[in-house]
Parts: sequence; C-alpha cells; structure tokens
Amino acid sequence: MGATLSLKGKSIAITGASGTMGRALMIELAKSGASIIALTTSPNAKFQTIEVDESEVVPIEVWTWQLGKETEFCDRIKNVDILILNHGINVLGERDSQSIYKSYEVNTFSVFRWIDLFLATLGDSPNIASKEIWVNTSEAEVNPAFSPLYELSKRAIGDLITLRRLDAPCQIRKLILGPFKSDLNPYGVMSSSFVAWAIVALAKLNVKDIIVTINPITFVAYPIKELCRSLYFRLFLRRH
Repeated sequence: MGATLSLKGKSIAITGASGTMGRALMIELAKSGASIIALTTSPNAKFQTIEVDESEVVPIEVWTWQLGKETEFCDRIKNVDILILNHGINVLGERDSQSIYKSYEVNTFSVFRWIDLFLATLGDSPNIASKEIWVNTSEAEVNPAFSPLYELSKRAIGDLITLRRLDAPCQIRKLILGPFKSDLNPYGVMSSSFVAWAIVALAKLNVKDIIVTINPITFVAYPIKELCRSLYFRLFLRRH
C-alpha cells in the first residue's frame, strides 16, 4: 500500500453493470464522487440515476457493447480513468463444448481484450498516473467454486493478469471475492452491498489485491499463489 486513492471526480466505467455486483458497485462509487459509465451487453437493461443522498442524484452514462467487438470503444475508453471488468458467466454443471467456449470467451478472453484496449490508450495519455484497471477474478483463483468451468476460466484470467502486471504502465487491481448473493450464485452468503462497500474501502486504501470473503483460507492461499506465479513468469518469460 502507498498513498490513499481518491475516487472523487474520476470517470469510472464498469462492465457487467446490469448484474448484482455491478449495480452495487456503481452505488458505492457514486457515493465516493465518481462519474459512472455502465457498460452492458444487455440492450434491454434499465439504468436509473443513483441517489447518493436525499439531496444528490447522480446520472449514469450507458454504453452497450458486444463480445468480440470491444475495440469499437477505443476512442471513448481514452477518457476513462478507471476501468472495472466485472462481467462474467457461470454455466454451473454444464460440460459440453459450447459451455467451455462460452466460459472462456466471457470470463477470460473478453476481459483480456478490454485490458489490452485500455492499456493501448495510455501511451498518449497525460494522466497515466491516475489510470487503473480493476478485475473481478473471484476467489475461484485458489478455491473450488463447485463449478469447474467457472474455476478454470477465472484462474486463466487471474494468471494472465499476473503476467500482464509485470509490464503494465498503470495499476491493475484484482478483486478476489467470496460467495455473495447474485444471479450467478443464488447460494452466496454475503450481501452484494457489503462486498461493494468493502471493495471501494480497500481500493481507497490502495490495496492491490482486494480480498473480500468469509473463507480464511483465501487470505493465506491467494498471496502464496500470486507470489509463486509472478516469480515463475519473471524467471521464464522475457520482457520485450
């Protein structure tokens, strides 16, 4: 950790905005004074203004995007300070080829394309020091989620982020979240509002890996895993 992070006045775009965590995060970020952009793949998703308190209502800008067409937002993403990659899919017990491709396309490759797109815009940015990416990888990086394809695809993007962090010109934070109630996980035990509050609070403290879970094993297993993968990548991969 270093200096604290201020979100006031920051332009923050969040994917998966129409989902449970997306909506909860938008509320918490708006309370911190951020300008919110909702990124959604659902053309029929409804977004209302966010009531920060009784006297202040924050409008939401909405961008509708499609998988595989992330580059269409190349020009607009230049003006975003923080990109939060929160979209995902859980096919639960399915194991057919279509479910495999879909899990990796949504949870891994699409997320990585957004990261590449955002990083590619930083070369000419005068505000590179204020730019950040937050990625919801889930504690499935180190613990079973009782959904094998979800675990595999989330671990894949988790490792790719660890790799990309080695040369990234801006901060990339991971959100390692435990089970919270949502459409993807109706059996979650934490509330989305609490998890969103904790994410924002820890981000303000400049925590790089934001762990919010009830499972104490994650707090031990994740740092060990992250350190080992980072060292492995440094040893056997060359910097270009």
